[in-house]
Amino acid sequence: MSTNHTSTSDAEPRPKAVLFCPDCGHESGLPGDWIVDEGPNRTTHTCPACDATVEDRPRPAPALAP
Repeated sequence: MSTNHTSTSDAEPRPKAVLFCPDCGHESGLPGDWIVDEGPNRTTHTCPACDATVEDRPRPAPALAP
């Protein structure tokens, strides 16, 4: 059995790290045009088109000295 794949050579390649806004569909690579808020405990990426929160993750705790 063979599978035919559509060639994407004419399409512009997408970067490997791409975020998608679930609200408006905006997409951009990293770092891209996302609004980044690096607080003391969290990093938040916000969509520049609609202000939706796209990613909100805790920042790693600093390593303790021995």
